[in-house]
Amino acid sequence: MAYPALLAAVGMAGILLVGAPAPSWSDPVLESPGDSPSTRAQLVGQFLEAHPDTALYEWAGRISRVYGAAFSHGASAVDSAEQFRLNHAAMFGVDPAQLVPRGPFPDGHHLQPIMYEPATGQYKFTGVYYSQVKDGIAVFRSRLTLLVRNEPGYPLVLASADLRDLGDFRVDDGAAKRFDPNQVRAPANAQIGAGAEVQESDLVIWAGVDDLDAAPRLAQRLILVNGPDRWLVLRDAETGEILYEENLIYTVDIVGSANGRATEGVGAEQCEQEVATPLAHVEVTAGANSAFTDANGDFVIPNAGASPITVSASLSGEWFEVFNFLGAETSESVVVTPPGPADLLFNAANTDEFVRAQVNGYVYANRIRDFVLQFNPSYPTLGSGGFPVTVNRTDFVCPGNAWYSSAAGGSINFCRTGGGFPNTAWSSVIYHEYGHHLVATGGSGQGAYGEGMGDTMSAVILDDPRLGFGFFGDCISWLRNADNNCQYQQPGCSSCGSAIHACGQLLSGCVWSTRNELLATNPSTYLDIISNLAVNSILLHTGSSITPSITIDFLTLDDDDQTILNGTPHYAEINAGFSAHNMPGPELALLSFSFPQGLPDVIAPQGGTTVPVVVEAVTAQPQPGTGVLHVDVGAGFVAIPMTEVVPNVYDAVFPAVDCGAQVAYSFSAETTTGQEVVTPPGAPANSFAAFSTTSLEVTFLDDFEADLGWTVTNTGGLTDGPWERGIPAGGGDRGDPPTDADGSGQCYVTDNADGNNDVDDGFTTLTSPVMDATLATPIISYYRWFSNTEGSNPFQDTFVVEVSDDGGSTWVSLETVGPAGPEVDGGWFFKEFLIADFVELTDQFRIRFIASDTDPQSIVEAGVDGVQLTAVLCEPPPTADITGPGGVSDGCVDAFDLGAMLSAWCSGVNDPNPPSPPCENCTPANLAIADISGAANVPDGCVDAFDLAKLLAEWCSVAGGNPCGTCFP
Repeated sequence: MAYPALLAAVGMAGILLVGAPAPSWSDPVLESPGDSPSTRAQLVGQFLEAHPDTALYEWAGRISRVYGAAFSHGASAVDSAEQFRLNHAAMFGVDPAQLVPRGPFPDGHHLQPIMYEPATGQYKFTGVYYSQVKDGIAVFRSRLTLLVRNEPGYPLVLASADLRDLGDFRVDDGAAKRFDPNQVRAPANAQIGAGAEVQESDLVIWAGVDDLDAAPRLAQRLILVNGPDRWLVLRDAETGEILYEENLIYTVDIVGSANGRATEGVGAEQCEQEVATPLAHVEVTAGANSAFTDANGDFVIPNAGASPITVSASLSGEWFEVFNFLGAETSESVVVTPPGPADLLFNAANTDEFVRAQVNGYVYANRIRDFVLQFNPSYPTLGSGGFPVTVNRTDFVCPGNAWYSSAAGGSINFCRTGGGFPNTAWSSVIYHEYGHHLVATGGSGQGAYGEGMGDTMSAVILDDPRLGFGFFGDCISWLRNADNNCQYQQPGCSSCGSAIHACGQLLSGCVWSTRNELLATNPSTYLDIISNLAVNSILLHTGSSITPSITIDFLTLDDDDQTILNGTPHYAEINAGFSAHNMPGPELALLSFSFPQGLPDVIAPQGGTTVPVVVEAVTAQPQPGTGVLHVDVGAGFVAIPMTEVVPNVYDAVFPAVDCGAQVAYSFSAETTTGQEVVTPPGAPANSFAAFSTTSLEVTFLDDFEADLGWTVTNTGGLTDGPWERGIPAGGGDRGDPPTDADGSGQCYVTDNADGNNDVDDGFTTLTSPVMDATLATPIISYYRWFSNTEGSNPFQDTFVVEVSDDGGSTWVSLETVGPAGPEVDGGWFFKEFLIADFVELTDQFRIRFIASDTDPQSIVEAGVDGVQLTAVLCEPPPTADITGPGGVSDGCVDAFDLGAMLSAWCSGVNDPNPPSPPCENCTPANLAIADISGAANVPDGCVDAFDLAKLLAEWCSVAGGNPCGTCFP
């Protein structure tokens, strides 16, 4: 474990790759609470120290993305994600228990395949989604998305977060009970006019949205409707104050003079030609039988007879149903004698705007759906049919408009001609509005992002940057253009404006510029590449804002080796495209750093602790001899050149540091072109850390082989499963431990018996005796076991660990295990915590372990073993630590010290007849340091067998965790 000094998350600029340790399927558990900014900064530092080649992107004062090299592994995508949630949620200021496995999709599913690869029929990633809740109430639009690669080890490569630190906020049970949906009708009428209705209402916790932070409070979430108008409103549950409003109707929202004809292609009806186009997935009937057409518009209907029969169809298909706002829907029929053919042609005359709009609405809605499924066949909700496409509308915001409504699963709506505007049911407008549906069902907010992604869908499907070409009737202008120079800026979103349609052009501009870069380098596949990235990136976005975090999403989806910081297959094109709009990707790493023997948690106060460091090329070559160790003990960083063993392989040797001090340190090296590269990223603002100490002393250790005074308390009507000390007797067949953790034999387990003897109907608490924690930097550690996966109601209960500094009068939570996660399926897990991070250091310290089983009943088994209290001490170095590498004592008694003693041996006076008494006249130059003992165990002016015996007795005596280098006991 390491406990760094204050460390802050790094921003986008200057992120550099540093060396990764060998992959492990067990992510380090960096235990600390997430209640205060300073503690969260410490957690960030611990995380970066454990994952030195991973970086953070911060937006609006919160961590928005964790990216770079893989930072969690597991036996499955869920296991990998759960380890990150449990170990690192506090880094975001959120308790892991607040994150529940629920996605932002309409059906709430939390596992989402991402980036379909047609060549293999597999998905490159799995998205694991969590929603934030507190006291059973959802936090408005707060979520965590974890992107896991579908390959052995299931590496987690991206965390997309919009989480809210709720501090001490608790839901007032009284306020929740007083919530009455019937009391919101008057506010609804005031909000969107008389006749408004409350379509949905529930309770949420409001703590802000996007870059807006707000003090948490309980709120009523209302969906208000008035005809086609639809609003989301949040009201304070106590005062009725309006906290947030959002129009849920997403329109084209333009003004101008236009008229035209609907066509196949980019533009409005007056600008293009009508082309016969297959109607895919439409339902065709013949008598009692029917069939859906395929992608080419072909169909086969089973028919038993040979008599003439009527074959008919309307624009109602497998996935979409077109409605004509002005009256009856168009249909076609033909009488044929089987086998036909029965050829149906809609809008054959092409003289009726209203028929043309229906055909276009059907054709282009199906086309964008098929387009999306090409790149993600598991895209949320697109497997449901009956999606409404209503054309020729004259109500609401018509004429000259179109809109998406999220009501009842969503719909897209288009206006007839009027007021100089054309009929809006044509390709790019349909693609834009259905793009809003993709954003909604993909779990993201709308706003500027929704407008930008709607424009993006039109641009990549049509391979044309012009949205709404012909909206003004002149066939030389358009509504918006993705081929733009909009620049990201804060505040205000973009140089093109802060209104959502203007800001949205920033996103479509980035995508179009990337498309142009890909066209130059991948002329045959550019459109598939950019389309695949655009479609799947929706599933990673949260909120309604457009920020450079989207660049990170595109690069992570493009990546092929678990880290984007060494480049991705199309990094150059993506970075160039987004950089053209001031949305650059993270800078590529030049060099990587690795530490074959790991990084020290503690160093020897007298100096000499040595860390092997390897510097390797990533996108640049390292310059030999430029490795530097940077150390800060409170007075600023000091640069200490590392000792080069072979080119670009170093020994970093720490200097002497006052014992007990906390030491911040980092490393640097240069490229052959003179560029300095540091690790951890952002150093020196970020750094690794260690304690200067001589030893760790165990002041309390209980392996439960004897009774040291633990007590068991059962509450809540417990009927079975109290804590018991002994050799585990259950055999491990129902979630109970088959053996103890430390090998001593005994431990504490819940109901130590075989068979149906788990915790039932209440709580059982195991409380330690009082311990003295008035130590120098005390650490509490233990092994724990918890199983909550057996039986008919798994994942229902928790295992809670608490500590007290007043003998048990008050308690503070140390950790909560469960109800879900990788550590609730049995297994001994070792945990350790800095006590001072949680309670005061007193001589009345206690720890307790609470196992419970509450409704619905499940099988709960728990265990505790090897409880230990450890102090970080400062003691004199070993007496025999005479010297070390470079002639400086290094905290280790080894061959360096033996050599120095032998060189000072009395035989060094070249006297063939030793004097009597021995060593009487012996005066070698280094006698002063080699004379460490004598007949009375005190230096006696002689380097002889007494001194050698002292040295051998301390052989390999280690201070501060120094590995002793060449020591061979």
